[in-house]
Amino acid sequence: MNRLSQIFGAAIVIAIAVVFIVQFRPSTGPVQSTASSCVVEVRGSCISSVDFNASRNLLAMRAVDENRLRAMGYRRLTAEGLYERWLLNEDAERLGISVSDDELTAELVAGRVRVSLPADKIRQVGYALNLREDLIRYLDVRNRQTKKFDSKQYEKQIRNITKMSPTDFRETQRKELVAARMRDLIRARVRVGDSEAFEQFSREKSTRTLSYVRFDRRFYSDLIVDTSEKAIQAWADANKEELDKTWEGRKAHYLPECRVARDLMVEVQPAEAEQGPEAGKAAAKARIEAAVQRLKKGESFADVARSASDDPSAARGGDLGCVTKGRLSKPVEDKLFEMKAGEVSDLIETEDGFHVIKLEQIAKDADAERIGRLETARDLYIAHESERLAAEAAKQVLAAAAGGKSLEDALAAYLAQLAPAKDKAGAAAGAQPAAAKQDGNKDEGAKDSGQAEPGAARPPYTTANHPNRPTVEASLPFNVSGSPITDARDSTEAARIAFQLDKPGDLPKDIVALENGYAVIQLKEKTSASQEQWDKDREFYTAAMRAAKQNDALIGYMRRLKSTIGSEVKYDQGLLKESRPAEDGSGEPELPLGDEGE
Repeated sequence: MNRLSQIFGAAIVIAIAVVFIVQFRPSTGPVQSTASSCVVEVRGSCISSVDFNASRNLLAMRAVDENRLRAMGYRRLTAEGLYERWLLNEDAERLGISVSDDELTAELVAGRVRVSLPADKIRQVGYALNLREDLIRYLDVRNRQTKKFDSKQYEKQIRNITKMSPTDFRETQRKELVAARMRDLIRARVRVGDSEAFEQFSREKSTRTLSYVRFDRRFYSDLIVDTSEKAIQAWADANKEELDKTWEGRKAHYLPECRVARDLMVEVQPAEAEQGPEAGKAAAKARIEAAVQRLKKGESFADVARSASDDPSAARGGDLGCVTKGRLSKPVEDKLFEMKAGEVSDLIETEDGFHVIKLEQIAKDADAERIGRLETARDLYIAHESERLAAEAAKQVLAAAAGGKSLEDALAAYLAQLAPAKDKAGAAAGAQPAAAKQDGNKDEGAKDSGQAEPGAARPPYTTANHPNRPTVEASLPFNVSGSPITDARDSTEAARIAFQLDKPGDLPKDIVALENGYAVIQLKEKTSASQEQWDKDREFYTAAMRAAKQNDALIGYMRRLKSTIGSEVKYDQGLLKESRPAEDGSGEPELPLGDEGE
């Protein structure tokens, strides 16, 4: 009885396949519901808009948000995928790889249909489209009562989703299946040995920790660089060509008129804003009003801005330079351009807090150009000089540490002999401004809360309190592809150098370039991947590494095909343009994202 059941079941499957092939045989010819044009042309071959729309709808059929699809540029992705499918089919013909009718029928009867994406997008975009790397979509081709293949259900799915006849769809899927076999063949050539996998595993799982010191250009520009007019002019005289070239690009910011101004800004602090927007504003307003009282008592605007302003210009005494319209926030700009030279504004409220500005000079024509050229020279000189000083400092500390000193001792020795070239407040480094000295007279029995009184002067920047002063820091553990110093110019350079160091305490031969200066690094700790970790993760890691190498192999193969047989390619840019639905709901119709049932 069991033998008869098996024979009977096999006969039913064969009968279904025969009916399927007869009903949708290739010889019935194409039946297209819409006019066709070429979306992609490759060496005289045309990939039709009918084929393009069918593939596009299959890609989008798993309830992916249409706006997200547009943002991904899925029309272009569809076209590029079809172009690569054409290339793979051409190469398959050269290699003698094909798909039989029976093989194709078996796939379609099972509801397995294939789509194509560009090789370098299969992982990223495929994930977003709910597609595995095999690029298979599953259609519901079974009768909902019998759970067996139903040709009517199949045809309904094909026509609803792809707008193709079953015959056209069958031939399209033949090309897709050939392309899929080519991808499988390319991937199958990739091998990953245990030794290779362990080596990569060890590289990724082994970690290092660094001690390092940053030498930030801002520290040197604020404290160390000699910014006297004599020093700036000497640099300008020696670098006239660079100055002239830079000035040509900047002069529109100064001419025909600019205004020399200083800014005292107090912003709403996050801790203050936690009490509510109005409470935050009230606290900021109280602080700037206290600063204004200092101005009224005779302190210079520059001194008050230097110690009480939250603006980056505070280090320059609030100096904004000579500004033109469009460079400041609108409330501040509006007030500045209605003031007279020498005036100090009332409080100006902005989104971030409050400002008080002082207009020192209205410069026009020749005066504006003179000021502009001087500011340009100053900016260039400070940039060059702070870069030079930061690099020299890093090299000096590296040499001292390489000579046997600890990194901490090498840095301390450097800072001990470092003297600011000029106190930006106009006094000797470390000197207290008048307001700070007055604080020394307060009642000795009063408790110091650690918080400055609103508007009170804070100590001027020194080598000991500057926010960007060099200090010894420690990184978190990182692997060879990590970024132990986040602002390194090459994000992985410090990690690469660290993994070349042999034991804790070792130093590299050179300094590391940062976005704002340089760093000295020293190996603090190293750990290696254990055999126990490898035994536990071997299977998973080897499979993941193999998949990554297979993906790389496919991408490389497609690049070679494009450079040889597929270099003459032309896209219909009009058809690839992502449309936007109109506000009234008209425009491109909704995508058929699935079967709604019978």
